[in-house]
Amino acid sequence: MSIRKIRIALVAAVGSLLFTLSASAQLDDLKNTTPEQRAKALTEMMTTKLGLSPEQTSKVADLNLKYANKMEPLIKGSEGPFAKMREMREVNEAKQTELQQILTPQQFQNYLASKEQMREKLLEKVEQKASGARQ
Repeated sequence: MSIRKIRIALVAAVGSLLFTLSASAQLDDLKNTTPEQRAKALTEMMTTKLGLSPEQTSKVADLNLKYANKMEPLIKGSEGPFAKMREMREVNEAKQTELQQILTPQQFQNYLASKEQMREKLLEKVEQKASGARQ
């Protein structure tokens, strides 16, 4: 294996580890909140960003609380970060399927775009931490 390939593999491994640690730190922050608090904050953000109608807001609030309660044992559980992230992804996929039935197609596209922006910001933070770790 060439040195370049080894470096790329090492950077990928460090990046993956830092991403997991960052996600784990975020989970620690979530442990200090209730499902109701998380659902309320998410509903308020979605109402503002997506321009939800009062009827949609009510349905989204119920949906957010339902899934915040499903996430609670994952957030506060003792499983490792990789297992937690896998299970959380499954819960989020189920939520997204239900959410698509509440939102208009344009609102749903805006929702997905907003999620992507948050993911990119998280990746930027992970990359910054990885750069600092390599120096």
